[in-house]
Amino acid sequence: MAWNCYITIFKAEAPVHIGYKQVGILKTTRYYITGRAMWGAITANLTRALFNYPKAEDYRDIGDFVRENIRTTYFYPAIRKNEMEDPENWNKYETDNYLVFLPKYTQEGIKFGEKIKEEFEQSFVGSFVSTALDSGTKTAEEGSLHEFEFIKNKVKIGNKTVDTYWVGYLFVKEKAENKKVEIEKCKEEDVIIKRVNNNKRVELRNVLSLIHVGGEKNYGLGKLKLIAMQKTNGKVFGKFDFELSNKYPIIKNLNVLVAHAILNKIRLELGEIEPLVGLEWSGKGAGQSVSTAVICITPGSKISGKYALGEYGLIKCLTNE
Repeated sequence: MAWNCYITIFKAEAPVHIGYKQVGILKTTRYYITGRAMWGAITANLTRALFNYPKAEDYRDIGDFVRENIRTTYFYPAIRKNEMEDPENWNKYETDNYLVFLPKYTQEGIKFGEKIKEEFEQSFVGSFVSTALDSGTKTAEEGSLHEFEFIKNKVKIGNKTVDTYWVGYLFVKEKAENKKVEIEKCKEEDVIIKRVNNNKRVELRNVLSLIHVGGEKNYGLGKLKLIAMQKTNGKVFGKFDFELSNKYPIIKNLNVLVAHAILNKIRLELGEIEPLVGLEWSGKGAGQSVSTAVICITPGSKISGKYALGEYGLIKCLTNE
């Protein structure tokens, strides 16, 4: 069962908030885009492209198709290497001239690229405070004050302000279909997807040309513009080999987790563990049900071996299948 790997790069047109922990009035953000968040964005755009008036069941069916056949890694913030004066001091994870800020647990604590967490946050993380106004008194409504973090769409590096990009990988099954949609062809820079019994075709590049990910969209957050999608035989994030001829895509020589990994049978050498939950479909529609918690090892944790890329970009031990 063959897969194709596409390096995929978005330019941040707005800050990004991926919900993490609530600390008092502050909603913190993850410092990466999860596979589940990417799955949701792809599903929403692809369903609207294939159906003029999509129903809830269309979103559910296309979501099932994407989850099985268009797998994504997590996406990480990146900057162009040629915009840096001292790139080696910032990052050694280089992909197509982009420095990608993968997390990495060390004896000194977690780092992003070559920067400790506090240095990364100083450059990449911002926050916004808001409150609702009482319509009668025009003063702050009691209990409405809240603050949320985000990853900036422009960051200051030294004396320069540069754009933020998001880099990740799509693994697309060579041939796949369900009752409503099929993958017709995987080209060098695109994937043609066809609606079954309708002959309507869409190009994945167009579907992904502008996506919205994460939370706080009412504030204009989460807008990403596609700037590159190219089939690759290189290494994931410039470091990890992969295999494409198995039931699932395989990532090899993986010594640092590039996504959450399901804990079962994976030996954790250095890092952290957390329960991972997400929003799923229910009878009320998208995002109305909370998934069952899965105990996972967090991105950046130190492990070793080769693992399968599972649903929602989760890393799975091969012996589990």
